[in-house]
Amino acid sequence: MTEWRLEGRLGQALGIIFTAALILAVIAMLGLALVNPISILTFVLGLGALAALVGAGFLAYWTWGLSHAGYTLDRNAIVIQWGAYERQVPLAAIQGVFPASEVTGMRLRRVLRWPGLWVGVGYAPELGPIYFYASAPPERMLFIQTADRAYAISPVDREGFLTALSERREMGPTQEVQESEQHPAFFDWPAWRDSMIWGLLGSSVLLWVLLLALLTWRFPALPPQIVLQTDAQGAPLLIAEANRIFYLALLGAIFLVLNGGVGVIFYHRERMLTRILWLGLLLLEVSVWIAALSILFGAS
Repeated sequence: MTEWRLEGRLGQALGIIFTAALILAVIAMLGLALVNPISILTFVLGLGALAALVGAGFLAYWTWGLSHAGYTLDRNAIVIQWGAYERQVPLAAIQGVFPASEVTGMRLRRVLRWPGLWVGVGYAPELGPIYFYASAPPERMLFIQTADRAYAISPVDREGFLTALSERREMGPTQEVQESEQHPAFFDWPAWRDSMIWGLLGSSVLLWVLLLALLTWRFPALPPQIVLQTDAQGAPLLIAEANRIFYLALLGAIFLVLNGGVGVIFYHRERMLTRILWLGLLLLEVSVWIAALSILFGAS
C-alpha cells in the first residue's frame, strides 16, 4: 500500500483565516447587540452572530478534514481519506481516469471551494455525480469514473499516481472489495429522515425565534411598566417593568430545552413518546405566543 499526499497548506491557511473572520464577526455583532438599546436590531445582530458561528464551525470542520486528507493505493482499491470521511474505490470498478480537459459541463453548486480546498458533490453529464476530495483546481485534478459516479482527487505527484494505478490494475486484485463509504455514525440516524418529528421540532424552534423578533421589535414602544395579568373584568393584577416581557422568551427557551432534550434522549427507544413530547412542545410555544400577544396588545 502506498500513500499519496495532497498539497493542503494553502487551503488550511485560508480556512483558518475564514473561520477566524467569522468568529470576529460573531464577537463584533454580539458587542453591538450589548451596547445598543434593545430593538429589532438586537434580534438581527443576534441571529447574524448565530449564523456566523454555525458557518465558522462548518468551515473549521472541513478545514480540519483537509489537514487529515490523503489517498492510499494498493492492488485492490483506492482509499480516499478526508477527516472522518473515508471512501473505498475498488480498482476493478474503475471505468476510466480522466483529466479535467475531458470533463465538460461541470456543475459545482454543492462544492465547498476556495483556493486549496475543493470538497463536496458536483455533477457532469458524462460522469454523473462527482465527489470532490481535492486541494488543487480542476485543471490539476484527476477524475476517477465508476459505474454510477466519479471522484475528483489531486495527488501532488499526479504522473506517479497514474503510473502506480496502471501497474496495480495490471497486477490484479488480491481480494474482492466493495465500493463503500465510512462517515460519522450520527449521519445515519433515522431521525434525520423523520419528517414528522422535524416538522414538530422545527415549527417550535421557528415560533420561538419569531417570538424573539416580535418582542425586540415591540419593546422600544412599550411603556415603562406593563400589565402582565388581569382579572376577569380586565383589572390589572400584576404590573411589572417592561423588560419582564422577555421572561416569555426565557420560558419558551426552557420548554425547548426540556421537551426537545427529553425527546432527543428517548427518540431511539420510544419514538411515539418523542412525537408526543414535541407535539406538546409546539402547543406550549403557541401558548407563549398567545400570552405575548395579549400582553403586547394590552400595553399598546
